[in-house]
Amino acid sequence: MNTIYKPDHTLFSSLCKTQPKYRALAALIEHAIDNKMLGFEQKLPAQRLLADSLSVTHGTVTRAYALLEQRGLVTAKLGAGTFVSKVIELSHFEGDTDFASSMQPMMGQQHVMTNALQSLSKDQSALTDVMIYKLNGLTSHQHFFKQWLADKGFDCLNHPLIFTQGAQQGIFTTLATLCKSGDTVIAESMCYPGFYHACHSLKLSLAQVNVHSDGIDLAQIEALCKSRTIKAVYITPNCQNPTNICYSSNNLNALLALSRRYNFFIIEDDVNYCLPEYWRLPLWQQAPDRVFYISSFSKYFAGGLRAGYLLPPRLWEQPILKQIHSECWAVSSMNFELIMRAIKSNEFTYNQTKLADEIRYRIEQIKKLLQTYEIDAQFASLNVYIRLSQSQNMFEFCSVLKAHKVIVRTLDSFIPEVPALKVDNPNGVRLTLGGPATRAEFDLGITRVEAALQQFNQTFEVVI
Repeated sequence: MNTIYKPDHTLFSSLCKTQPKYRALAALIEHAIDNKMLGFEQKLPAQRLLADSLSVTHGTVTRAYALLEQRGLVTAKLGAGTFVSKVIELSHFEGDTDFASSMQPMMGQQHVMTNALQSLSKDQSALTDVMIYKLNGLTSHQHFFKQWLADKGFDCLNHPLIFTQGAQQGIFTTLATLCKSGDTVIAESMCYPGFYHACHSLKLSLAQVNVHSDGIDLAQIEALCKSRTIKAVYITPNCQNPTNICYSSNNLNALLALSRRYNFFIIEDDVNYCLPEYWRLPLWQQAPDRVFYISSFSKYFAGGLRAGYLLPPRLWEQPILKQIHSECWAVSSMNFELIMRAIKSNEFTYNQTKLADEIRYRIEQIKKLLQTYEIDAQFASLNVYIRLSQSQNMFEFCSVLKAHKVIVRTLDSFIPEVPALKVDNPNGVRLTLGGPATRAEFDLGITRVEAALQQFNQTFEVVI
């Protein structure tokens, strides 16, 4: 395909106001690819012709084309030119649409990591350092990630920062350090399954309490505290999984007051990806002596790296490190070196902006579709919490979606098999927006969901 590409001069001028010209040109061409103005294997204009058209230097175009190739969007063929390498069409795609896995779509992270790997491979001194046992990362890692958090508003420069193999290890390690077999911990009525799996493994007694629109049920927590000793309360207060509820400040302050009154700790899981407009500083900021803050780069960048971090109360730093040492001897310093190098690159910031824009697009598309069918849903970030009416059945709904090659999670996935307390019965599904790797794959998934909704409405004669 050799259709002539005519650059949008107005858009280019606008892009140039916020970034160097070569990056603006790269963004212009990427926009054309994303919007199908440039198709797969289409040849880009000759560099000098494009430079003359936009009144920029030949070097600007050269740098822009190199950046696009670095991002995996184009391929330079010696003697032939530069061609679009990003496949947009998915007419051949027959696999299931994964709306079940809570993760970021891979929309450039692999290219950011490619550059980080290449950078590390050329730095023999750094490579040697990360191949040696280090219990809690290198000093350079400690300095960098503390400053990175400080730049986000965390008052953490003088607090311990502990690296973990993902947030799951942070959860397990915290529970193993705080509790002994038979101790009672509290969690939300529906929560991250990895938490109650960790409780089961450690032989802890798990009590679950309801979550309302403003946060966890404080009355239920206090009643439990009056009847037994509670070691910890586990919460996901920002973009709660799976409900997307964001705890109110009043609810969090009251929970903190209860923790001091009844001497339990709060485990704050902040792993769920949050759009910038929804993010806020954690409860840990108010009470670093009462809160264990846990997060990771899984939803933020890539889950396969298994890189998390923990901000514990100062007095618990050494017991936590000792527990980690017993679990895995030492976390992978190489993973944190790679993430550090990735974050330092300009492409990381660009990638995060692109991911946020993509998630906003996906939220709007699924919101329009669900509103058409009058389905009650709550949105915040990667997850969509879909509540069904009493006349509807989440398992039937899930089966219809499956028949249309759409995979989601029913809400019973987020409660243990035998809940310790009587809690509200869930009826709905969690749909995750990050599973489809590309815009085209997501759009295909939306058409499948719409077909499923039409069938569900007709088959079960319910008002949706």
